[in-house]
Amino acid sequence: MYGAYIRGGITTAGVALIGAVLNFVLPYLLPYLGPQDELIYQSFSAVGNNVVLIGLVAVGAGVLAAAVTESSPRRV
Repeated sequence: MYGAYIRGGITTAGVALIGAVLNFVLPYLLPYLGPQDELIYQSFSAVGNNVVLIGLVAVGAGVLAAAVTESSPRRV
């Protein structure tokens, strides 16, 4: 279980780094996606604003999945 915690911590740091880079780069890329009322523009803008939250939820789900698989009894 400690391995899952370590992987989760490393992945959390990666998510923070990727979120920072995406928040820096995305404002320069959004004008090339078309008008602001288009769906693709709105989708990329929403993901860019919430990328860290989405990543942290994914890391939490991964740690919970590891906990469930490691806590279940082994079947032969």
